[in-house]
Amino acid sequence: MEPTDKPLTGPESLHLIHEMIQAAKQDLSDNSFDLLLWGWLVLGAALAHYGLLQAGYGKPWLAWPILMGLGSVVAFVHGVRRKRRERVRTAQGDFMVYLWSGFGVLMLMLVGVGIVSGWKIAYPLIIGLYGLSTFATGGALRFRPLVYGGAACWLLAAVAFRVGFDTQLLLIAAAVLVAYVVPGHLLKNQHRRGRAV
Repeated sequence: MEPTDKPLTGPESLHLIHEMIQAAKQDLSDNSFDLLLWGWLVLGAALAHYGLLQAGYGKPWLAWPILMGLGSVVAFVHGVRRKRRERVRTAQGDFMVYLWSGFGVLMLMLVGVGIVSGWKIAYPLIIGLYGLSTFATGGALRFRPLVYGGAACWLLAAVAFRVGFDTQLLLIAAAVLVAYVVPGHLLKNQHRRGRAV
């Protein structure tokens, strides 16, 4: 049987390698955008909830649907633009899609746990989920700050089970700071400098 794929010429091979490098660089940029978007929004929502709670406001939880709704719109628009410019699919990119889609499903389930059973139970599990997703993303990108941030989330989640609700809000803020915001900025700077992972 004759092979159906013909060998690539030298220029074709170089073009393919160039496209794969560009796709990897774009993956870095896209990952930093998502980490920074959600990291800053969750940090803001957790601190706003904490501040409103301390001030005695009757509905301090309103910070969450407002900021998460805004984030969903921005993420949707960015996702549409990302799809338009996507030239090459990579295994790493496909892994990220499945990982973060699973994260979204589990996050919705944990929101349900929070509504039904209370947020004091749900918040430590959410922090643990932050840890899993950033740990796996860091491993896939071979980017240690995400791996360390994910591990830090697991420690914060263990602490969160033992503290009051007010303190859990501060632990959520700390978790996204070490697992999303700081690694997101480092990843963005790495992308700007043009380094591969």
